[in-house]
Amino acid sequence: MEELKPDVAQSKYHPLSFEEFQELDAAVSSLGAYLPENLAPYIWNTFNHLRKENEPRPCLCGSAGAHWKRATDYLRSWINERK
Repeated sequence: MEELKPDVAQSKYHPLSFEEFQELDAAVSSLGAYLPENLAPYIWNTFNHLRKENEPRPCLCGSAGAHWKRATDYLRSWINERK
């Protein structure tokens, strides 16, 4: 019986699949100083998923900007480590 070996290309992006990694990379790359409302849940949920946390999503008002910066900085760093 042949031994199954893990797919190195897939494990590099764990816990995301390669396709999910590409989707995240595209979404984060498209961000500038403004976070579109339609991307906010995706960004925050992925941020929590990668950290294995369940931190409540902040609002999109200016006073929550530091939380969103922390999330996007974390995601950018996570992506760059895997490229």
